Formats: sequence, C-alpha cells, structure tokens
Amino acid sequence: MTTPATPERLIGGALQPVPRAVRQLAEPIVHGLGLELLGVELAQEGARTVLWVFIDSEEGVTIDDCARVSPELSAALDVDDPVPTAYELRVSSPGLDRPLIRASDFVEFAGQDAQLQLSTPLGGRRKFTGTLDGVDGDDVLIRCSDGDHRVPLSAIHRARLRYEIEVGKRRR
Repeated sequence: MTTPATPERLIGGALQPVPRAVRQLAEPIVHGLGLELLGVELAQEGARTVLWVFIDSEEGVTIDDCARVSPELSAALDVDDPVPTAYELRVSSPGLDRPLIRASDFVEFAGQDAQLQLSTPLGGRRKFTGTLDGVDGDDVLIRCSDGDHRVPLSAIHRARLRYEIEVGKRRR
C-alpha cells in the first residue's frame, strides 16, 4: 500500500546540520530563479569535500541554469559560511541516478529501480537494491531479488535511482 508522504520530510544525510543550513540558504535563491531545489548533499570525494546542490524544473535543467544558480549561491554561502571546512560547490541537475532526498520522492518514483544505503544495518545488511513500491507510514517499500522489504525512512542514509544502460550489438 502506498500512502502520500509529507513533501518536505527529509531523509538521511539531508537531515545533517550543514545540508539543512545550505538548503535554507539555497531555497529562496533557486526559487527566485524559477527553479526547484531538490536537495543538498555534502560528500567526500577523495581528499575533497564536495557540496552538491541539485536543482530541477518542469522543462529540465540546462547547464545555463546551473551557471545562473552557482555564483548567486556561492556569494550567499561566502556570507553565511555554513560549511565548516573547505569545499567545492557543484550545482547540478539530478541526473539519471537522481538522489532521493525527500520522503515524497519514494512515492513519486514508485515502480523505478533504486538503491538504498542505510546508516545502520537492517537484518544484517546496509544496502537494498530493487524496485520502489512507495511509502507506507514511515517505511519505504522496496522489492529486491530476495523478496519484499520495509525499510524505515529513519534508517536510510542515502538513496538514488538506478539505471542500467544496455550496450547493444554493433550494426554492420
């Protein structure tokens, strides 16, 4: 059974203080440019800290949209300084491996393949890969190769859609 989730109920890493503070700062800037703020992630990529800000719109996101948001957001981040370490700002579309950051994302993308990474193990595992079946109460429903699972929203650290790109045979 799928029940609607609160649109702004954030999950996992989005609940941490830095992404939450950046989200509050970025939201009026992104909306002022006619775009939607999907989410904020703070990630370690090798020795670098990367602040990802994901934007979207009904028409999709272009590189020009990202280029409009980036300098305005960068200036606001310089003033408020919510990130305690050096970081690289990356403004991006959600891409094919779209991050699922709000509880409502699991309802919106029901029927699509996703991978859930948990902050604490559930039944001895930290990763669930399968087809989303929506949300029931406080649980994400996901069909994996080993059966159906209920994963508490509170246990999810990071979630992304998964796409398999099939490589076809070469035509002669």
